[in-house]
Amino acid sequence: MLLVFLERELPGGKIELTLRQGRDELKRAIGNKFPFPEKMILTKEQREENKDNMKDLLAGAFCLQELQGVPFVVKNEKGETLEDYFKSAYDNIGDKAIM
Repeated sequence: MLLVFLERELPGGKIELTLRQGRDELKRAIGNKFPFPEKMILTKEQREENKDNMKDLLAGAFCLQELQGVPFVVKNEKGETLEDYFKSAYDNIGDKAIM
């Protein structure tokens, strides 16, 4: 399963993220555990505040945390992949022992 999202700027400066590919597969995999949106609207401020963990924000909103290892990409209207969504707050944790 590969999920593809489209990010586009709306009039007024809000950011819309829409699930464009993999919707049915995601619904089947998650079942009735979680409702998930087909669209998410962020203000520019919310996007900026979350720029270091956009992957986590998107995964939480669309319940992807339930499906570890499911790849997804976010593209803009030109079809370019947006790198911001590869960032996670957990990227640097690794296998370090907690003392």
